[in-house]
Parts: sequence; structure tokens; C-alpha cells
Amino acid sequence: MIQTETLQIVQAVAHFGNFTTAAKHLHKVPSAISYTIRKVEDELGVSLFLRDSRRVELTPAGEHFVKQGEKILSDLSELANSTCQIATGVEPELHIVLDNIINQGPVQLLMEEFRQKFPDTTLHITNEVYMGCWDALFHNRCQLAIGAPVTIPDEISANNKFGWQTMGPLDWKLVMAPDHPLASSSDQPVTLKELNHHTTIVVEDSARVLHHGGDSLASHGQVLVMPNFRQALYSAVKGTGVTMVPIHFAEHLLRDGKLITRPIPALEYNRKCLMAWNKDNMGAALSWCLKWLGKEQDLTQLWLSCREGMAAIDIS
Repeated sequence: MIQTETLQIVQAVAHFGNFTTAAKHLHKVPSAISYTIRKVEDELGVSLFLRDSRRVELTPAGEHFVKQGEKILSDLSELANSTCQIATGVEPELHIVLDNIINQGPVQLLMEEFRQKFPDTTLHITNEVYMGCWDALFHNRCQLAIGAPVTIPDEISANNKFGWQTMGPLDWKLVMAPDHPLASSSDQPVTLKELNHHTTIVVEDSARVLHHGGDSLASHGQVLVMPNFRQALYSAVKGTGVTMVPIHFAEHLLRDGKLITRPIPALEYNRKCLMAWNKDNMGAALSWCLKWLGKEQDLTQLWLSCREGMAAIDIS
């Protein structure tokens, strides 16, 4: 019988494409990872991975195994949570995803009050980018997503177990250092032709399965991919390239003259974001979180506004 740990190991190797990296992620030695993979392949009589000196890649059988294994792990987790929830009314674990687009600092306030209210519930807080939020919610990697794109995937919108509400507006700006070549005509819109001659700094969509949305800037110029808006902004400050960011991240840098902005009407970006949750997993902890987070005005002020003195922890 295939063990849960085996499924987790195969998932990790498939995700990282490397035995050593998967081993570090799972706090195991690489030999233990290799042994587990060989053992399950021998039991099944198939190869799950193609191996070379640098990377491992899934075979068609491996892709099927990973896809079905992810469903099994999700179902097992949901079974454990729902069983405990039925007995107590409180989730034993609550998984919250924060999109990279929102302020990161307020999560400390949420965490501190949550732990006082639900000391026996394990709180997991992770980051996703763009459609990665919807991906995590749809595949049961979280019960609550804060800052999900307003573009809702069909898989979500067609399923009545999910709920969502608007968090507020987003105002995107193309920003660059004052000495960047594109900064010389700050009152004129940037054309896509101009943009194609320069480095564009983007934050990559983290969706694993659902259709990627991502950064419209990634289709233009010489693309530099950064892990978050903080890195994108400070690369722009150093003159590395130009980037598109929500104004609540860039306002302090624009005010201090470290960045300037130029309009670029040819690029479209989401003009608002959403908070979304799984209604089927609505226990006392998730219900409390939704009440704590509040309505649109509260969400906008806390998560989508420039907060004086807080930029260092809000940008992520």
C-alpha cells in the first residue's frame, strides 16, 4: 500500500525537479528521497521520473501519479479537519494565503488575536502571487485567500462552495529611477515600442495548475523575474529596469523622489482584488477571521493603502 509520506515525497520531487532540493524541503537526506522513489517505482512496475545529471522530470505515468496523489492528500487533510471540526466546531488547522499584492504587516495583528482566540488551532500563513491564490483555494491548500485577483477562474465561479467579496480598488503605476532612460519624458505615456527596448521587472504568477494570469509587463522588454514586489521596487530604484506596482507599495518612494512614474495606457491590470474562502470548510476559526477582516472599507484601509512608517514590513 502506498503511504502518505511517499505521496508527499513524490509531490516534492515533482515540484522542485531535484532530489536534493526536495530533501531539504522535507528535512530528509537525499538518499532517503531516492530510496522512496525507487521503492514506489518498483512496487508499481513503472518509472515516475526521467533522470539526468541536473533535473528529474515526470513521465506520463508520473504526471498521473502526482495529479491523483495531490487529490488524495487533499482529501485526507480535509477528512481529518472535518472530523475534528464536527466534534468541536473549531478547525484543528486553518490555512490562509496572502497574495503578494497586499500589505504584509497586518497579518501580525490577525495572527496575534487569532492565537488568543483559538490557541489549539494551528495557523498556516503562506504567500502566493496572482492566480496562485485561486489555485491554492481550489486545490484545498487554504481555506482563506486574501488579495486574490478579480479575474475568477471558471473552476471557482462554477462551484458554489466558494465565496468572495471585494477588498477595494488597485491603482497600478509604471515606476522607474529618475535617471532611467524612460524617465526623460515623465509627462508623456510610455508606448509598448519604447518598453521593448528596456528591462522590465516582473513578479511571476505562482499558480501550479489553474491558468496563469500574471504580469502584463512580462510580454515586453528584456524580462527580469523577481520573487516579490519589494525586490522589484528596489531593483527599479537602482535603475535596473521598470516595473508595474500598486501605488500603496510605491507611494513612499515616489514621494521621496527615489522613483518617478509615467502613464502606460496600453497595459491592463486588475483594478481591484478579492478576499475569498471555502464555505464548505466554515468552522469557528474561519468564521472569526472573516468577521475580524471586516467589510470592503476596512480591507482597503488595512491591506491596500500606504501606511505611514510601515512600508518596510508592508511590502513583500
